[in-house]
Amino acid sequence: MIPVVDCHLRIIGIYTKSGISDEISFGGLKLSYSSPPFIIAEIGNNHNGSLDNAKKLIRLAKEAGAHSAKFQLRDMSSLYGDDLDQSSENLGAQYTLDLLKRFQLSDSELLDAMCYAKSLGLVPLCTPWDEKSVDVLEEFGVPGYKVASADLTNHRFLRYLAKTGKPLICSTGMASESEIQESVEVLRNCGARFILLHCNSTYPAPFKDINLSYIPRLQDLGGCMVGYSGHERDIN
Repeated sequence: MIPVVDCHLRIIGIYTKSGISDEISFGGLKLSYSSPPFIIAEIGNNHNGSLDNAKKLIRLAKEAGAHSAKFQLRDMSSLYGDDLDQSSENLGAQYTLDLLKRFQLSDSELLDAMCYAKSLGLVPLCTPWDEKSVDVLEEFGVPGYKVASADLTNHRFLRYLAKTGKPLICSTGMASESEIQESVEVLRNCGARFILLHCNSTYPAPFKDINLSYIPRLQDLGGCMVGYSGHERDIN
């Protein structure tokens, strides 16, 4: 058993040796404390439902020097159920659901895009939003998963992802510090290999709220490698 303390020498957790990893591999690319930064190009749904656009974005990501191209996959019926087909007084929600339905790739198109990314030497990654999407990606054979900030406190989903045995990259933009600690404990108990990303879940994130100085604290909380998920404007 190894006690882990923060910069004030306060114990923030006790980890077993099997739960600590200073090296994680994504598609043959090894990440460690001493390796160069791993740059993920977020494609997301910016392809607007077009496979051709997705491949164009992948090519641009490769040209820009990214190491990975990342997408999103959601099973609409699993996530939203009857809300998909019923009118609602919440016009904002209905507008968002309509965009998601119209601007996402089919499962086969998404896998085609990820194969294309792999053919260019990029690591294909994806954020699944539900268990059915995880199953689709498992059949494809993704090297790891991205966990959205909105799902960091979804402990049932974290456990489902951990069962795949794949490394997880977890954003923390919508969680309090105590919630981060709780999720880290869940991941540790599952034996998951994971990385935490400092994140501000506003679009765009104001510069005054970025707070990059929190990254060392996040490393203390997770006892793991850390990164940054940027939502700020432009190339800053």
